[in-house]
Amino acid sequence: MEGTEQISRAAVIKDSIILAPDQDGRAELVLGQGEQLREWEAFPCLTLRLRARMDAMAVTEIQFWKEENEKPSNILTYQIIPGLEVTVRIQFHDLKSDRLYIETTPGMLKGKCKGLAAGLEEMEKVSLVIYSPYCSEFQDVELLEAYLTDQPPVPAVNGEPMVDEFGQWIGKDWPGKTKTEQELTDYLRQELQRAEGEKGFPPGLSRYGGFLQKRFEQTGFFRLQKAEGRHWLVDPEGYAFFSNGVCYGCRMGVHGFVDGMETLFSWLPEEGDGTYRDAWTTADQIPEYAKRNGPGAGKRRKMFNFARANMIRAFGPEGWWEAWNTINVARLKRWGFNTIGVGVNNYYDERVTEYLARGEIPFVWTLKHFPLTRERIFRDFPDVYAGEYRENAKSYAAEQLAPHAGNPWMIGYFITNEPEWRFQNVNLAEQTFAREELLESKSELIRLLQEKYGEIRNLNRVWNTAFADFAELRRPMRSLADRYPGAGQDLEELHKTLVRQYERVVREELRRVDPDHLNLGMRYAYGGKGVMGGCGEQDVFSFNCYEISPQAQLDACRAEADMPLFIGEWHVGGAGQGKLSAGLLYAPDQEERGKAMAYYLQRALAHPNCIGANYFEMNDEPLLGRFDGECMAHGLIDVCNRPYERAVEHMIRTARKMYEYRTGQEQPAEELPRVVDVLHKIKTF
Repeated sequence: MEGTEQISRAAVIKDSIILAPDQDGRAELVLGQGEQLREWEAFPCLTLRLRARMDAMAVTEIQFWKEENEKPSNILTYQIIPGLEVTVRIQFHDLKSDRLYIETTPGMLKGKCKGLAAGLEEMEKVSLVIYSPYCSEFQDVELLEAYLTDQPPVPAVNGEPMVDEFGQWIGKDWPGKTKTEQELTDYLRQELQRAEGEKGFPPGLSRYGGFLQKRFEQTGFFRLQKAEGRHWLVDPEGYAFFSNGVCYGCRMGVHGFVDGMETLFSWLPEEGDGTYRDAWTTADQIPEYAKRNGPGAGKRRKMFNFARANMIRAFGPEGWWEAWNTINVARLKRWGFNTIGVGVNNYYDERVTEYLARGEIPFVWTLKHFPLTRERIFRDFPDVYAGEYRENAKSYAAEQLAPHAGNPWMIGYFITNEPEWRFQNVNLAEQTFAREELLESKSELIRLLQEKYGEIRNLNRVWNTAFADFAELRRPMRSLADRYPGAGQDLEELHKTLVRQYERVVREELRRVDPDHLNLGMRYAYGGKGVMGGCGEQDVFSFNCYEISPQAQLDACRAEADMPLFIGEWHVGGAGQGKLSAGLLYAPDQEERGKAMAYYLQRALAHPNCIGANYFEMNDEPLLGRFDGECMAHGLIDVCNRPYERAVEHMIRTARKMYEYRTGQEQPAEELPRVVDVLHKIKTF
């Protein structure tokens, strides 16, 4: 064992190792197995220093294997910046899987946990796997050092500058890259001049962007209508409406981390420079960062917004926001978008309410600070039968919705965004029975079982158990369905009961505060069978859908419940645009990207249950990552506020015939787009 009096260390890899990718583009190494891992249990952290020589972000997986499994039971994933020496901290407490996202550190991009709660003592093998879905050139990975420690290091990354003064990748070139400040400012000032001469939506649309040729009863607010077998939104004037929106459409740029990576930027202004004060922030000012990492986290994590800095270059520190508002509102209406998607992590200094009031574009609002409880069932799923949950829901409703009461431009609200518990295939009833704490939800589930079976012998007969009484169910029991297969059907029903309560409580409290606007649901990460328990508590079932076409998920949802469906997020990124990641779904160039975007949107428009689809998102993400390290080239505009014209043109053409696709007068394009679907490992060219 090596170390000092302050820090204990034990080497896992003493000498550097070069790992070459195999024919599938994966570099792999077993870090420890068998009795070696028993020695690891004395340490809370494994630290790797490595360099991935490739031209896109490197996905680094630490896979944990149980002896009886053919696949790893738990995976901790760390995306990292390529070409540089990066320190990755693997903290074994993340095996508890009590959260989805791992806090990002300098040099690291996005990190995630996969698997149910486990401990290192259960594992028989730990392996390292490195690959990239985006790189065209993967030379090798150099593992410089791997060691166990009781005190994780504070990472920092040093190297030659990667990011230029405009926020672009220095080492790459692509069509549309901005080369000089004069070019930047001339273009933006021309855009402002153009925008100042434009007003309203294109001809043929109502004041709100609705369909002038189809009208229902008007109520002064957005509402729902089913007519001729098709679900519709109806705008406040009574016109049929489809929500063709843009997530974060009111945002100018995205803040990205700079601390611990300062040498990677060719230019950063001094924090005291008043000219660029609006471009600086710290991570604690990003609500979603605080939600994931705690309210006190991130106070010293510096972030910079190059897109804002570029607007400041053109219009000054006092005029940039006015110019952005004018340019962006005119663009969105010109392009045919009729909805702003206000996301859950809107910045505290974004002036969103003012933007929306001045822009007069309908919007959907994603609520923040979902009402959690001190003790939770799994990740962010609260103890839904606790009185604390109801009280927190009351406060949440009053705080989040009261400011929007009476606003006719608001279509409705998403209750939350992509709850983390939904990312894992998990039975919540089983997780409830596994908890050490006697949650109020556990007491309720036991009561329901007692109500169903009457006597414990009846439950024992079905479950094939030998409980003395129902009180025995109070003690923690893991893996109930595996131990007692007869319990499976009851556990499924109890899982649905918990989800219904989860959605019912917040629905009731939100409706008390705001009876006028639509409850757009939970904005789950995906839809379909097994996800729609509790959907009857919502006006609309919402989910995010990153696939080539939304057809399959829309059909699967419709098979479960014939109700209005809303796609909260979708996108197609573009390769070759100077980013470390192209998107969850991406095309080889901007022309093909535009075709893929039209293909997707046209199918959403044509589906009888789909009432909206909001594109994610307005802006490209920062080269070296946003608040959680995400760094995709999926925006409608780049960091210099230039639209991806070839891609956007396809969206404009679809928007011009939006209601023809909606009513069946136009049919969606048949030609399959040339894309890579990263999540489902599909390539169509």
